[in-house]
This record gives sequence, structure tokens and C-alpha cells, in this order.
Amino acid sequence: MSAHHSSPAKSIPLALAGDLFRQLSDLTEGGFAPAEAVAVLKEDAESPMMATMLDAIGQDLEHEPSLARALGRHASALGPETVALVGAAEGQNTLAGGLAMLADDYDRRQQLRVRLPVSLSWPLFLLGFLALITLLLMIFVIPAYKDVFAGFGADLPAPTLAVMALSDLVVAYWWILLALVVALPFSVAFLRRRSGLGMALDKVFLNTPGVRRFLVRLLVGRMTALLAGAAANRIPFATTIAYLESSLGNRSLKAVVAALGRDLEQGAPLSAAWRKQPLLPRRIARMVDIGERSDKLAVVLARAARVHGADAANAVVVFRQVLFVTTYVLTGIIVGFVVIAMYLPIFKLGSAI
Repeated sequence: MSAHHSSPAKSIPLALAGDLFRQLSDLTEGGFAPAEAVAVLKEDAESPMMATMLDAIGQDLEHEPSLARALGRHASALGPETVALVGAAEGQNTLAGGLAMLADDYDRRQQLRVRLPVSLSWPLFLLGFLALITLLLMIFVIPAYKDVFAGFGADLPAPTLAVMALSDLVVAYWWILLALVVALPFSVAFLRRRSGLGMALDKVFLNTPGVRRFLVRLLVGRMTALLAGAAANRIPFATTIAYLESSLGNRSLKAVVAALGRDLEQGAPLSAAWRKQPLLPRRIARMVDIGERSDKLAVVLARAARVHGADAANAVVVFRQVLFVTTYVLTGIIVGFVVIAMYLPIFKLGSAI
């Protein structure tokens, strides 16, 4: 009878899980049984959380030789779809390859999680600096110009009047505006956790120019790599797509992947299921169709994974460049409009003299 152990209360960090799958893959490929591999890893477990989990898995494997079943008792830490993928690889006698495929995907997710905040930090800093400069102009500089223009006794241009009206609004309600800016990220995070509102926000993100291309490139890079690994290790595509869906954060992308998975579960070929999703690149469906007809699907998917994996890796750099350009253009428009609006009366007065 199998021993049962409680699962860790929270998910394992991506880096730890990726390292676990990588080492298990290396050991099982070297001929170690799952129980022996886990026993080796327990000796040098650096994380207390991982040590506890490995100890529990090791005890389960003493009674149950299936690694997937042992991991299944810790599905809350790893995710049931991850466990199902391990089980599918185990059933095909390609456990080492399936574990390596998971390790690669966890590594990609961890690298993105590290690179994205670094790439966004400078553009976000520039946006914050722009907001601060604009606030200072509206509160301190514009009112001083307003007092000067009051002595002209002439009609002011419309842009100048608009800037002055905005300055009066900021001076009167700056504390409300500041509170809204501070509360904005927390509000977005809260609304994203609400199913209906979160779906609407995710659709807005996905339909934002630049962001859509970025998210789709990341999705296609991961999807082609996972499908290539599945083909190489004889893992059902539906199981692989279910794992991918479970690890996505954007609900709109999850819906696309879920629809693809449903078609695969109903027996549709990968090329036909792919072609039904307008968000996904058409050329991959054509490549997959050729691979299916020539019985070289694994080779075709491996080539697609290399191309789109490199494209996904480059997507973060391109997205950062787009944000830089957008930030600089926005800064030029706002500061330029304010400066021109405040100097228009001076130019008008000079031409009248």
C-alpha cells in the first residue's frame, strides 16, 4: 500500500522546479531508477522546501515505482498538468526526455521572469520621471506664467488656455491624482484576479499595439518547443497543450491554447487545430501539415522550435526598444506642447510690437 504525504502548501519556485527536473532527467538518462535518482538528489538538496518534498517523494517511491504517481501527491506544488505530462512520458518509456523537456520549459519561464523586469525598469523609470516633471510644471511653473500673462490684457491662444486650465485642475486636486497613480498598479493586480474583469483587462493587453506581437511571439516560441519535445518523446500533443495552458497568465492566450487543446483531444490533426486559431502564425500550420503528410512531424517541429525559440528570445529586446521609443516620443509630445503653449503668448506679443 502506498504511503501518502501532504503536499507543500505553495508552488515550488520556477528555478527550483527546473533544476529538479533537469537533475532527474540526467540521472534517469544515466540509468538510475526514479527512486535511486531521488535518493541521490536528497543528499545535496539546498532548499528546505525541496528537501522536504524529495524526502516525501522518496518514501512514496519505496512503495510505488511510478515517478508520476509519486509526484501526483504533490500536485499542488507542481501542478496536475505537469504531473500528467510526466506520466505520459513515463508511459512511453521516454521519462528522461519528458523531464528534460519540462526542465527546458521551466528554464525559459524563469529567464523571462528575470529578464522582463530588468528590461522594463528603465522605460518605467523614464515614465515616472516624465510624470514628476509634468506635475512640477503644472503646480509651480504654469501658475507663475499665468500671473505674468494676466498683465498682458490680451486674449490668450487656445493651447495656452488649455494648459492653464489643466494646471488649475492639478493644483486643486494633485493629491487625488497622486493617490490614483500610486493605486493604479495595485488596482490592476486586484482586477486581474477577478475572473470577468481580469479577462477584459487581458483582452486589452493583448490588443495593445506592440504588446500583442510580444505576447504572441513568446507563446509561439514556448509552444513550438514543447510540441517538438512532445513529438520527439511520443507524448500526446493534447497533454502537452494542457500543461502549456495551465502555465499561462494571460486569460485570452489561455483561451486560444484551450481551444487548440480541445480540438486535439477530439482527434483533429495538429495542423488543422492550429489553423483554426487566427492568433497563431499561418506558416507554422503549413509546415506542420507538410510534416504530417511526410511522416516527418518531429523534424519539422524541431526546426520550427529553433526558429521561433530564437524569435521569442529576441522578443524581450524588441519590446524594450519599442517601450524606449514610445517613452521618448511621449516625453517630447508632452513637454513640447507645454513649452509651445506657454511661449505662444510671448510670440504673439512680440509680433504685435
